[in-house]
Amino acid sequence: MDLSQLEIFLSIAEEKSFSRAAEKMLRTQPAISIAIKRLEEELGESLFDRSSKNGSLTEAGRVLLSHAQRMLNLRD
Repeated sequence: MDLSQLEIFLSIAEEKSFSRAAEKMLRTQPAISIAIKRLEEELGESLFDRSSKNGSLTEAGRVLLSHAQRMLNLRD
């Protein structure tokens, strides 16, 4: 896990959309999806409910959200 993956994760959670997060971060949507897929594989957990159109977080995603925010705040 690296900080760029956490930035992508937070952007998706904030925008509630992979596409809007990609636009905001000036990246392609496939690049965003790949980064999240790798993060999920590392963690062994799904972070987003992909059956939902609003980019809602799973329970694991909600747990990671607060930790990711703190880690990025510490970096800044």
